[in-house]
Amino acid sequence: MGERRWRPGLVALGLAGAIACAGGVAWVVGASGERQPVLTAVRPVAAGAVIEAGDLGVVRLGVDDATQVVRAGDRGAVVGRRAVVPLVAGQLLASGQVGDAAKFPGLGQALVVIGAEPGMLPAGLAAGQRVAVVPGPSSGGAPAAEEKEGAKVPDPVLGVVHAVSRPETTSGKGAVTVLVDAGAVRRAAQMAEPRVAVLGGGVKEVS
Repeated sequence: MGERRWRPGLVALGLAGAIACAGGVAWVVGASGERQPVLTAVRPVAAGAVIEAGDLGVVRLGVDDATQVVRAGDRGAVVGRRAVVPLVAGQLLASGQVGDAAKFPGLGQALVVIGAEPGMLPAGLAAGQRVAVVPGPSSGGAPAAEEKEGAKVPDPVLGVVHAVSRPETTSGKGAVTVLVDAGAVRRAAQMAEPRVAVLGGGVKEVS
């Protein structure tokens, strides 16, 4: 794949920063400085999967700290190794995301699986999107947690989508795997018939 020129400010950093943090990575991309060719993921790569040549592309951008990204000239040192954390199409590649084995979820994080009835998954839901997991209605239409007097409705659980499995039949169930803060696992488990809502780009935390 040939090089593309990306304008500063339009660079996709992937997984909304949450999975980047799982790899201990922080990027500093600025408009100043010499534009350099660096590697980017062009398609999703699961944590632990071998990175192939076709998974990588090249973009040119001004990087204030080039030590935190992988230069295009180092492609040979990346191909054949494993993704330490999940890679999402469009994100810059950092050296901390490449290794010999998966290190995911990161310390203080966990993966939770949310079952979903047909039609309950938001259209276009995909890995890397920020979501809120919220209690769903009971069979009677009222929030299940409120059916018992004095019961407290669990607060939403914020996270980042790791994987989506849509039902293969109209009677089947789908599932969404979400990366959340480890302290929120119990709260998610207490939700009755949870729903997944996609959040806008303004939400900054996973909690």
